[in-house]
Amino acid sequence: MKIKLLLFLIAQVYISNAQKAYMSNDFLKGYTLYFLKQTKNSEIKEYYKLTENQTKKTVLEYGAKEFSNSELLKTAKITSFKSIPESNIRVLGDVNFDGRTDIIIFNNEKNDDEGCYTPQPTAYIFINLANSFVLSNSISDLYYNSFCVRGGAFEIDAKNRRLITSSSGGAALHVCSYYSVSGLEAEEECTFEEDGYSFPFLKITGKKRKGNDFIPFSTLSVYEPNLDKVVSFDTKNGKGHIILFKYNAILYYAFRQNDEYKFVSFAHPSSPEKADKAGFKFRKQNTVYELEFNSGSIKYIIYESATDIGIKIYVNGKLSDWQGTSKKGSLSLLSNSSFKNMVKE
Repeated sequence: MKIKLLLFLIAQVYISNAQKAYMSNDFLKGYTLYFLKQTKNSEIKEYYKLTENQTKKTVLEYGAKEFSNSELLKTAKITSFKSIPESNIRVLGDVNFDGRTDIIIFNNEKNDDEGCYTPQPTAYIFINLANSFVLSNSISDLYYNSFCVRGGAFEIDAKNRRLITSSSGGAALHVCSYYSVSGLEAEEECTFEEDGYSFPFLKITGKKRKGNDFIPFSTLSVYEPNLDKVVSFDTKNGKGHIILFKYNAILYYAFRQNDEYKFVSFAHPSSPEKADKAGFKFRKQNTVYELEFNSGSIKYIIYESATDIGIKIYVNGKLSDWQGTSKKGSLSLLSNSSFKNMVKE
């Protein structure tokens, strides 16, 4: 009985003072990752070390640095990264758009002292510089705060070289912010609130950076996958994207800008309440279809034939013909449709 008790106590001591070390060569190309984890009396300590394969130089070190010379690291188990249990290090992507991959490490405990919507682990983002990985407090805070709010998200927009954070204040209220990045620092360029209660268009209110100041703005947005579209196409001149769609027996036209924000710069009508003053005229001549409407003194004609689609814009008698490409749908659908704000000629 005494022997069994002694073995039990030894096992408990081992469990409460467990140490494990791993080495992985497939975490990030060109580097070797060492990971050591110690559990002692329910307290967890972690140690991460990343070395460059060619120079054998340590380029990143994080965690309980008292383990940096641990004999256990010399006998670390060689394994694939995905096989390492409960590691809190990840390849994040290129967050500062310099062509090098950056890394994020999470604290092994969730922080519930910051008043977040749900407890979040503290995030530490290390930027891959020429000779080492350096902690960016600015981008780390941005990442942590983005998930601190309800429905939070963090996105790396490589095409437009920006970071995007977003949150949800409910089913139809969203907040979005865009950030530029220089080196280790993230700087807010635009933030706006999206009110989805104004369907079919979403009302946008926010502010954009102009020099050292922020300029308020208001505009519209539209979520195209939700629309019952008649026809849509891009303009060959790169100006933007045209969408003709229907909602509750009303026909709508939207011109979405071809920039990083993709806001709707012009809508006809801009809301259901304005439909009676935003009419359309539909014409069919053999296989040619036209849809005409006016906004003030400017006349617009969307046209479609067997080979072409586009929109003609008349301003003070001067014609601009914006030819279209990447067409989806067809104006021909209007032949058998009726809308409160459309007449057929």
